[in-house]
Amino acid sequence: MKAFLVHQGALYHSECDGSQPHRTAVTDLVRGIWCLFPGQALSLLRNRIYVDCPLSPVCEGMIKVAAKRFAVVNPDEWNSRFTSFTGARNLVSPPTLSTLTHTREPPSGAIKEVLADLKLRSEGFPRVSAALLDPDGRVLLASWSRTASDRTAHAEVNLVEAWFTLHSQSVPAGSSLHVSLRPCAMCAAQILALAGTPSGLRIVFHEEDPGPASKNSCLVPGSDLWKKAGSPDWRSWPADSQEE
Repeated sequence: MKAFLVHQGALYHSECDGSQPHRTAVTDLVRGIWCLFPGQALSLLRNRIYVDCPLSPVCEGMIKVAAKRFAVVNPDEWNSRFTSFTGARNLVSPPTLSTLTHTREPPSGAIKEVLADLKLRSEGFPRVSAALLDPDGRVLLASWSRTASDRTAHAEVNLVEAWFTLHSQSVPAGSSLHVSLRPCAMCAAQILALAGTPSGLRIVFHEEDPGPASKNSCLVPGSDLWKKAGSPDWRSWPADSQEE
C-alpha cells in the first residue's frame, strides 16, 4: 500500500508492506506528520490523502480522528501525480515505547486504580490510559495518551504499536484490554488488529465517551465499521470519509 499528500508544492508519502496488521501506509503517513511536524500537522492533514487501494478499518479510523479526507486513485493517476514532484519526504511513524510500562507483575490493586494512576501521566485532553492483561490477569503492557502535540497518540494506539514492536504477534487468546474511556474509531480498529481475531481479546472500557468519535467504530455492533471489519469483502465497501 502507498499513500501521499501534497502541501504547498511539497509531497509527503509513505509505503507499507502490510506485514504488521496495525500499520498501513496511511497510518505511517498520518502518524509521521503528527510526530515530525506537530506545529504544521493540522494544515498538512487538511489536504487530501491519496491511496492506491481501498482503505481498511485501521486506515479509516486514523483518517476520521487525525486527518481530513482521502481518495483512492488508479495506477495511471497515481504515477502522474506522484512523479510530478521532487524532493519528496518519505514518512514512517516512529515507535512510542518511551510512553509505556512493560511488566508481567500483578497489578497492586484493582485495575481501575491502575488506570487512574496511569492517567496522571497523560499529556493533553482527555486523559486516557490503557492496560493489557493476560488470561491470568497479569499486566502485560500499559500506556497512556500523549495528544498534547500528536492527535494520533491515543493510549490504545501507543499500546498496540508497542506490542507489535516488542512481540510481532497478536495477543494471547483470552487476554483483556481495559481502557479508561470508550475507544474511538481509530483506536477500535487498532485494537482489532492487536486481537488478531475479534474473539481473541475482551475489551472493557470504564467511562463512556460523550463525543462522536466512538459512535461509529468497529467495536460498536451494527455500525458501518463493525460490519466492514467483520466482512471478508471489506475492500469492495464504499468509504464514507472522502468528503470534508
